[in-house]
Amino acid sequence: MPLHPQAAKFLNLLSLLKNPAMESLPLDVTRRALILGITVKLAPAKLARVETRSIVGPDGDELKVRIYWPVGTAPFAACLYFHGGGWVLNNIDTHDDLVQRLAEASGCVFISVDYRLAPEHKYPAAVEDAYVALNWVVQHAIDLQIDPARVAVSGDSAGGNIAAALCLMTRDRGGPAIAFQALIYPITDCDFDRPSYRDNAEGYFLTTSQMQWFWNHYVQSPEQMREPYASPLLADSLQGLPPALILTAEFDPLRDEGEAYAIALSAAGVATELIQYDGMIHAFIKRVDQFDTAVEAINLIGDRLKRQLAAT
Repeated sequence: MPLHPQAAKFLNLLSLLKNPAMESLPLDVTRRALILGITVKLAPAKLARVETRSIVGPDGDELKVRIYWPVGTAPFAACLYFHGGGWVLNNIDTHDDLVQRLAEASGCVFISVDYRLAPEHKYPAAVEDAYVALNWVVQHAIDLQIDPARVAVSGDSAGGNIAAALCLMTRDRGGPAIAFQALIYPITDCDFDRPSYRDNAEGYFLTTSQMQWFWNHYVQSPEQMREPYASPLLADSLQGLPPALILTAEFDPLRDEGEAYAIALSAAGVATELIQYDGMIHAFIKRVDQFDTAVEAINLIGDRLKRQLAAT
């Protein structure tokens, strides 16, 4: 299909700005620009409360989490969320609006994790942070007003990668159990020869060269790229993982590896739903002002979380 008209308009406006390539700028400049660029004009989500806390990370340092309580009656189901940004960019502030809307749409308590970023903290730091956060959520279920048997994980792009890797890690380490995974255009592999990397290499927001730049920042060696907690698609086995929802975008370099992961999960006996958003580009779900499809996708994720995490 052709580009969605709203995606075409967004990309045209982006081209008029003539911004230098992200990977050509100092990292701190790119990070500051992303924070300053947060603007959402739609009405905010309706939640009971939002609270930012600090927990103890794997290395003993502070790990920040932001907790979003929906309107409703406890105990709630819960979902940990991991933001995108190539493991290098963004934080819980850049994804605050998205997570608020997901909490409202799902009726779940969402816990957004401010995991450590590369290159200051290389792989597997982000995944280990995710594991610590999951354990903290389960251990503090009463305080958080959640049911520890109904905990899901979600994330977009690199955050989807972390969520998928966390599912593997908890399986391998014997828990805590994850009930569902909702992966939004996730990074699942490190194969730049896939057709979507060639067909969508430039001109569709995320570029192939940017993905190579992200990977170079994230891992300590090329060999690490093929480890299962970095590239979940390359795990020896995907059996025993939680049911999955995987969303992809047609004009996204990551499209094919998201679809390949869905196929591999299904082949391993994992109940998996794959939905491709035709005409869409990477990172569309954060842009509720520009894309009607973003609102549709948020509502769909909310619906699937409600179904999968319904109280029994």
